Amino acid sequence: MDDALPAADPGAPLRLSRGRAFVYVLPVRDDTLFKIGFARDPLLRWRSLHPRCLRYFDFRTGALVETARVAQARAIERALLQRFAAYTAFAPLAVSSGAGGEHEWFRGVLEEATDAAAELASSQDFTLSRPIGAWLRAHFESRSDALFGWSARLLEAIETARAYDATGVEQRRLEYALRDTLDACRDAGLDVEACLPPQVVRWWREDAGTGATGPGADDR
Repeated sequence: MDDALPAADPGAPLRLSRGRAFVYVLPVRDDTLFKIGFARDPLLRWRSLHPRCLRYFDFRTGALVETARVAQARAIERALLQRFAAYTAFAPLAVSSGAGGEHEWFRGVLEEATDAAAELASSQDFTLSRPIGAWLRAHFESRSDALFGWSARLLEAIETARAYDATGVEQRRLEYALRDTLDACRDAGLDVEACLPPQVVRWWREDAGTGATGPGADDR
C-alpha cells in the first residue's frame, strides 16, 4: 500500500464488462496538463500511473463520471478524446510509461474538458463528482474502519524495521507510506485522527513536528 487504502477488487475477468465504470478528467498538480481516461477502480488506476498519485494529481478540480456499464463509460471516454484531440500532449515523464496510455493527455483546456464531461453525465443522468476530491473523500470515508487496523500494523512494522534494519531504508519507506496516506486522507477532508489508534496519532503528530520528508519528496 503506497498512498491509499487498499483498492477494491475490480472483479473476475469474465465480469469486467458488467457493473459500474468511470471516466475521469484528471489534472496534474500545478500544471495545465491533464488526462482523460477510463477505469473500473479509479484509485487503483491512478496509482498505476504514479505511485504517489494523491500528491502528483490535483483532486481539487477535474471530474469523475460514474456509469452503470463499461460500454457507457467507454462511449463517454471516446467522445471526450475525440472532442479534444487537437489539444493532445506528451505524457509526463513522471508517469509510468506502461500505464500512461497514448493520445490521452491534453494541455490547456482543462475547464472545457471538465465542462464537457459534466454535460455528458447530465445528459444521460450519470453520477458526476466535480471536483474529483468529492469522490475521493467518500472513498476514504467508506474505508475509514480499515484505516485503523492498517495504520496500527504499519506502525508496528516501522518499529520492527527500526530495530532490525541497520540501513534505515525499510524504515524510511514504511514511514513515508504511512505519512503520505494519512496526509492524503486529511487533504481529502477526512477526520483522520478519529480513525486512528492513539499510538498512530502520536507518531503522526511527532513526525509532522520533525519536518520529515519521504524518499523522492521533491519528485513530481
